[in-house]
Amino acid sequence: MKKVSVIINCKNGEKYLTHCVESVLSQTYINFEIIFFDNCSQDKTRNLIKNYKDKRIKYFFSKKSLSLYKARNKAIKKATGQLVAFLDIDDWWDKNYLQSRLKVFENKKFDYFYSNVNLHYQIRNKNIAYRNKNLPKGKIYKYLAQDYFIIISGLIVRKKLFYKEGFFNSKFNIIGDYDFVMRISQIYFAHAINKPLVFYRVHEKNYSRINSKLFYSEYKNWYEFQKKKNDKNFLLYKSLFKKFLLKLEILHNIKNNQKNFNLLKKIFNYPELFFKIKFLIAFILPSNFIKKFSK
Repeated sequence: MKKVSVIINCKNGEKYLTHCVESVLSQTYINFEIIFFDNCSQDKTRNLIKNYKDKRIKYFFSKKSLSLYKARNKAIKKATGQLVAFLDIDDWWDKNYLQSRLKVFENKKFDYFYSNVNLHYQIRNKNIAYRNKNLPKGKIYKYLAQDYFIIISGLIVRKKLFYKEGFFNSKFNIIGDYDFVMRISQIYFAHAINKPLVFYRVHEKNYSRINSKLFYSEYKNWYEFQKKKNDKNFLLYKSLFKKFLLKLEILHNIKNNQKNFNLLKKIFNYPELFFKIKFLIAFILPSNFIKKFSK
């Protein structure tokens, strides 16, 4: 049975800590450790995690606040398992999440593993499966280019990949896992679990939702870098990446009430009719209504 190092990065996560940690401790898969990396929390995080006397929990504290992916990289380097799994502090796992991978962990054909997830809408207390179709296995770059569907709390990677292909780009605060997965998906084989045994909490303080400008900026930097280095796979699907970049720009401008003729032009130029209509409706509606509805 392979040892799994479960990386939980936390910064002021006292509200969700107990639910998250106990979802790992209750796993039916027994060979794991928790690498709990406290990124300079100023709340009760330290006290809450110290109350656990389970030797599988290894607590690390950063005296200064680090960028998210720099903190993730430091946590990975503390891992002693052959496999590295990620779980954000506001998310949680079904008790059979790791056990569902027992056989494929031993299959050397697969280098990383991902799962369908349940989107848990906190205000409505409702779960909705993120994907309702079979997820692809193998080299999945082309599928991710069309529609990126991997959430980090459902991602498990053989630790050796980080040392062979490089760690997360620590310059990113939102798309570091996207960048890493897009890199490895060109070369390595993925295994997918269709059953949603991961719960991703959707709430008003999701980092990417409240930092739409940063999301757009980071993705634009990623896009320009791929274009500059003439990555052959990127160039093959360049139009898809460009479409997503435009989508992020439109969403950011609508959310931040930057509604003008230039934005309207971009909406009309968006290539998909379904989203074009949604963007036009959002353009017309008051921004306060949009923010309230998006929760």
